[in-house]
Formats: sequence, C-alpha cells, structure tokens
Amino acid sequence: MSHELAFSRFVLKVHERQLLDDGKPVTVGARAFDVLCALAVRAGELVSKSQLFEQVWPGLVVEENNLQVHVSTLRKLIGPDLIATVPGRGYRFTARVVQTGPQPADVPPTTPIASRSIAVLPFANLSGDPDQAYFSDGLAEDIISKLSRSSWLYVIARNSSFAWRKQQDDTARICRELGARYLVTGSVRRSGNTVRITTELVEGQTRETLWSQRYDRAMDDLFEVQNEISTSIVSAVEPVYLRREEYLTTQSEPGGREHWELLMRARWHFWRSTRDHVEKSREYLAQALAIKPDDPPSLALLSFTHMSRVWAGWSTDLRQDILEANRLALRAVRQDDTDPFAHFTLGTALSFTGNIPQAIAELEYSLTLYPHSAAAAGELGRLLAFAGRTAEAVEYVLQAADASPHDPHLSLWIRTRALACFIDGDYAQASRYALEAVTKRPDWFFNHYLLAACLAGGGQLEQARRSVERAQAFGPYPMAALRMGHPFVDEQHLERFTGCLRQAGWSG
Repeated sequence: MSHELAFSRFVLKVHERQLLDDGKPVTVGARAFDVLCALAVRAGELVSKSQLFEQVWPGLVVEENNLQVHVSTLRKLIGPDLIATVPGRGYRFTARVVQTGPQPADVPPTTPIASRSIAVLPFANLSGDPDQAYFSDGLAEDIISKLSRSSWLYVIARNSSFAWRKQQDDTARICRELGARYLVTGSVRRSGNTVRITTELVEGQTRETLWSQRYDRAMDDLFEVQNEISTSIVSAVEPVYLRREEYLTTQSEPGGREHWELLMRARWHFWRSTRDHVEKSREYLAQALAIKPDDPPSLALLSFTHMSRVWAGWSTDLRQDILEANRLALRAVRQDDTDPFAHFTLGTALSFTGNIPQAIAELEYSLTLYPHSAAAAGELGRLLAFAGRTAEAVEYVLQAADASPHDPHLSLWIRTRALACFIDGDYAQASRYALEAVTKRPDWFFNHYLLAACLAGGGQLEQARRSVERAQAFGPYPMAALRMGHPFVDEQHLERFTGCLRQAGWSG
C-alpha cells in the first residue's frame, strides 16, 4: 500500500505520486510534487532552501527562482497559508499532517506536530477603542514572525491562529483544532499615553499557565514599544517551552520514541550537568541521530557534550574531544547554514581552539539569524569578557538576563559579570556576582573556583580557601581543563586568575 499523508482536505500519495483534493486528483508538476513531499514529510520543521535543492534537484545547479516558482504554484493549489516562508532560510509546512496509510520501513516517520507546536492568538484589545485593535494584532503578528526564526519552535500560521479571535476561553478546543500543544495569549489595555500588556504561555490541554508577564510602557514610540515587548516575549517563551518539553519526555515510559522526544530527553539530562547525566544525554542523542542523522540541533547538542567533558576535566583526550566538538558543530552548520543554534554551537566550540575572534564572529552571526537568542547573547558576552572587552561583555549578558530571567544559562551570565569585574580589578563586585552564580548553580564546580579567585583577589583568603575546598569535592581540576574553560586572550589575566587560585589552595 502507498505512503499517504493527509492534511486539510488533501491526501498526498507519495509513492503513487498523486495529490487528491477531496478525493479528486489534482494535476501537479513533477518538481512541484517533489517539493510538496519534501515539505509535508517534515511538516512543522524548517526545510532550508539548500535541503530542497539537494532533494529535488540532486547534482544540478538551479537558480533560486525555480524553487520560488514551484512554491508559488503549490500555494495556489493547496492554499497560501500551508507553506510559510522563513525569510532568508527556507520554508515550513504549517498544516497538521496525519499518516493515513501504512508507512514503508525506508521512509522516516513524521514527527507529531501537536506534541510540540505553538499558536499565538490575537491579543485582546481591552482599550474600549476598536481603532486600537491594529496595535494588539500587530503585536501578536510580530511575536509569530520572531518565534518562527527559532531553530526549536514550530509556530502555527497567522491566518490559522487568528481565526480564533473570539474564542480564546476554550483553550483545549483551540489546541485540538490547530494541532497545537501551547498557546501564547495576551491582552492590551491603553489609557492615555500608557499601555499595559499582559501575556502568558499556556499548555492548552491542561490549561496550565507555564509563564506569564505584565509590561507597562509609555506610548512615546508605538513601533519601538511593539518591538521591545514582542522581543521580550519571544526571548522568554523559547526557554520555558523547551524546559516543559524536556520535563514531559521524562514522564513517559522508555521505549520506541520519536526523534523529538529523544532530543528533549537528551537536553534534560545535559542540563543536569553531572558526568553520568552528560553520558546519558549522549546515549539519547545517538538514538536521535540514528533516526535523523543530519539533524542540526542533535549534532549541535552532541558537540556540547564533548565540550562539557573538557570544561569539567573529565576528558581522557582533550585534543580528541575538542576536535570532535568542532567537527560536529561544523557538520550542523553545513546541514543548515541558516540555523542560529548551529552557529551558536560552532562559536562556542571555536573558543577551545584559541581563535576567539572567529568564535565571536560566529556568535554575532547567530544573533543576526535569531536576534532573540538569550543563549547566544550570553555566550557572546562570555567570550568578549575573556577578550578583555568587559564593557561590551556586560551589555550582552544583561541583554540575555533581561530577556530570559529564568533561563538555564542564567548562572553562566552572572558568572561572566564576575569575570568582567575580576579582569577590571574590582574584586568586591566580582565576589558579589560570583557568589550569586554559586547560589544559582552550586552543582557547577567552576562557580566555586571563580568565587575563590575573586575572594583571594580581594584579600579574603580564608573564605577563598573554603570555596576551593567545596570545588575540589567535585574532583580534580587540572590546569589544562581550566585553561580550556577560561580562554583569556591576555595571558596576564590568566596568570592573575590562576595566581589567586593558588593562594586559595588550588594546586593546578
């Protein structure tokens, strides 16, 4: 029997190369049909232009206009809202796809979209002035546009989610109809020259509020306010969404899982940060990559597990782990050179090679692709601090922390502020931020070492020694591992840092 994919009123018979519209055959050109198959099989995912060229025109040099023509043709046949353009990157198939026939073993299974998709509903206009609806609609549209640039999120098309303008109370029904798990909802109330915006991220079926926020702003510049608020919302939604997805996968029984579940389980273990958890993360990533060998997020996270070995001093072969981290990050970028998470990973991996300028450039490019990535902004701040550009470093980590105050990276960003103060010789402030980083993540041994160095720099040797003792309880921390995790561009900064640690009892 054929491999059949149903969406909207259509059925796509892949192996019979036939598209049915309410049961009636539709004439589709050969190349357009191949493009449709490539998008529908990966419904909900970003399919880059390079991937489409490789699949539809293998071995041929084809102008980008050819792809655009076929996408335009498909939109006329199946509707303009089912294929979303991700500017500068590729396309997403936005319809909910259901497999209606048995699937041959050689065809990879599709990911159930409803298990991970987000719909942004039109924000309610509570101002009492129908003319203000343009601002509330514009805000929701801006959020949709920005969320769609994330490597991790599948966002329901605007025309689909905006059909629920007057039915925002029945979240379970909306999620069922849209094929979404999560809803972003909100309201706008304008009074005089001020506006109050409330928003929340809700898990639709359970009606549980995962995150909520209120913003009060003066309406001096309408578009500036819209951009600022939408950016803040987007920066907050992604990490909350990912934490929820990670948690949900840990509640399921082990067994035959889809790629997404394996990837989320790998992320959950990775953020536990212990040696056993990181190795468990690698096991799940191996399973995920067996299903999708060229998946950039899986390759990138696997790269980070090699970096963790080096940072933590667990590596039995530093050179090999560094090479593998860079190889995997490069492979992720090559699979999709518009993936911001892949470039973020590559920038981080390059920091181990001593090529800090190139690492900084990769992180800057990651932020060009996805300006709302708090993780990339925070990592850019970290490397700028090690480069001695402390004022710039603080700007980026503040940007990251303001945008995503509950992010799992938060301790790292606070740590960067401590490092910047240490480099500048402000040991009192350095100790304050280092202590805050320790409080956030006491299970990260390198936070204790940083606190020890800052305290020793300020002459508080007894407290510094106690911090080193707490750090050493996690295991040895040789000089080679410390140097990799602290890529100071100025050798004098490294010497001062290690000198303070030795005063506190670190032997190196």
